[in-house]
Amino acid sequence: MHGAREEPGAASQVDIGPTELRLRPRSERSGDLVEAVPGLFTAQHAGGGKADQYFLRGFDADHGTDVAFFVDGMPVNLPSHAHGQGFSDLHFVIPEMVVGLAGYKGPYYAQFGDFATAGAVNLRLGEALSESFLRAEVGQYGMRRAVVAESPQLGEDWHAVVAMEVAHQDGPFVHPEDLGRLNLYARMTHDLGPRSRLSLTWMSYGSTWNGSGQIPARAVCGEGEVQNPPPARCIDRFDAIDPSEGGATQRHSAQVALTTRSDAADLTAMLYLVRYRFTLWSDFTFAARDPLLGDEIEQDDDRWVFGGDFRARRHDHWHGMTLTSTAGVQARNDSTEDQLWHDQARAHLSATSLAGVTESTLGAFAEEEARIASWLRLVASARADRVDVNVEDHRGNASGVAGKMQLSPKWMAVVTPVQALDLYADWGRGFHTNDARGVVQPRSAATLIVPATGYELGVRVRPVRGLDLAAATFLLDLESELALDGDTGMTQPSGRTRRYGLELTGRWRFGSWFFADAAATFTHAEYRRNAGNGSAVALAPTRTFIAGVGIMRQLGEWTPFGSVRVKSIADRPATPDASLVAQGYTLINAEAGARWRDLELGVDVLNLLNATWREAQFATTSRLAWEPAAVTGINYAPGWPVTILAHGTYYWR
Repeated sequence: MHGAREEPGAASQVDIGPTELRLRPRSERSGDLVEAVPGLFTAQHAGGGKADQYFLRGFDADHGTDVAFFVDGMPVNLPSHAHGQGFSDLHFVIPEMVVGLAGYKGPYYAQFGDFATAGAVNLRLGEALSESFLRAEVGQYGMRRAVVAESPQLGEDWHAVVAMEVAHQDGPFVHPEDLGRLNLYARMTHDLGPRSRLSLTWMSYGSTWNGSGQIPARAVCGEGEVQNPPPARCIDRFDAIDPSEGGATQRHSAQVALTTRSDAADLTAMLYLVRYRFTLWSDFTFAARDPLLGDEIEQDDDRWVFGGDFRARRHDHWHGMTLTSTAGVQARNDSTEDQLWHDQARAHLSATSLAGVTESTLGAFAEEEARIASWLRLVASARADRVDVNVEDHRGNASGVAGKMQLSPKWMAVVTPVQALDLYADWGRGFHTNDARGVVQPRSAATLIVPATGYELGVRVRPVRGLDLAAATFLLDLESELALDGDTGMTQPSGRTRRYGLELTGRWRFGSWFFADAAATFTHAEYRRNAGNGSAVALAPTRTFIAGVGIMRQLGEWTPFGSVRVKSIADRPATPDASLVAQGYTLINAEAGARWRDLELGVDVLNLLNATWREAQFATTSRLAWEPAAVTGINYAPGWPVTILAHGTYYWR
């Protein structure tokens, strides 16, 4: 839902508006947009239609285990997903429709419940366009994309926008990715009065793709691994062990939102309905379990999601203080059919798991913000969440019901000793849930709600107009880590962990035509107890860096634009004992072009320096068909080489 921008409650909280987004490269990947949140790092693997991999605050959050994502307040994370807990696929968002986003880190914010431990991100979509447009892109490796968006005039009290995106790519792979994507977006907004509006939104998304999977480093010609003997033969890094991997997904959603405001109070209400289907064919272990037919698995998720979000806020003045009271209720129900199959070349061999899952969540929160003086602001809040699950195992193995409740207190303090300096102290309790199927297991059952406790101290300074510098140090304790099981492609709960780190960020906006930003993170993640195999949290990022410069300056009828961005992630342990390492990498992307009247032309160069890099990496025990036994090593998805993409846009009013 839209709304007025919040005053930051932490040094790490950000709100990115449309001007800053325009000065960033126009990526065709929706997941790249969230990297506008300082310290949030993304990667893609196993085909371009699968959800991104997210890194934040020392978490390899896989596809969303500990980062909560929203689109105009509608939750994206999917609990008890067939591929992994909290699966968050943002490909249903057309990047050009995003007009802003808000980023929150830590469990200090009362409006967020499940998955918001490392942080939360809310994308805001447009209600109308100042200009309609048609954009076409063409590039190497079969990259083709077209977006058309129209904002029809329906009267003074009505605003509307409709958009369609069609995309295709093959990638540099020996077996083409053959990714096809279709997106539809429609929003109609009616002004009910000077301060009230009602909006209706429809989004539809469909995608199919082939994936080259994660190939063992030991099998790649010219690479190999020191600790593993070379195989009998090797393959190209863009080849595949099992070329039948890939997937297909559909997502359709309807959303209705009402907002009304007065001088003293405001009310927002939102209902949403989502229809979702997902199929993924993966082969992580190749011939380790079934040397004859192979180890390919198929994961299917078929679900309906229905939910709502209602909140009210009131402003009062008392003895010279400004008080803002907020209360809200959020409810959601997921009805899911999850299936796991043993396949060969996408054909069923046998069922491993067939289960129906119903998961209901109800959350309520209350927050009191007190502006005690011009230099002191305090926020105290509490959130109560109830989660109930009902699992029906169609194979009769592990059916059952479970429920749990958690109370999450939180507080924030903001001190402003001088106008350009803010000091922050934050504390809060949050949680993530575990997969319902693991919660009802008769033995070694997982905990339904896993508490997290976070602490943060930070400072933000604005030495000159347009320049914002921030530093934050944090600590977060998690009662149970969600770790990726590389052999099944699903997340599994493990031991208690602790993370702490330092984040340094800077953003400089000069007028409306120049923007620069940089974010460096230094984090440490460890298990609180060494189980005898080391205490490192596998794949947790230790150092990341993202920075860029963008310009867009109108010069008469010409508007040249350009940007350069760099992203880097350091080596990190791939196993708790750090015997295997996920290699770091550094990428540079650039864009340049110009607009003349209603026509715009430009070119993007991705991976400008043609780095050889591994985009996603996992420690996996696998066996190649020609190996005598299974081997534990690094399996990875190769990053693309230098790629050139040209684009043109025509605008009209």
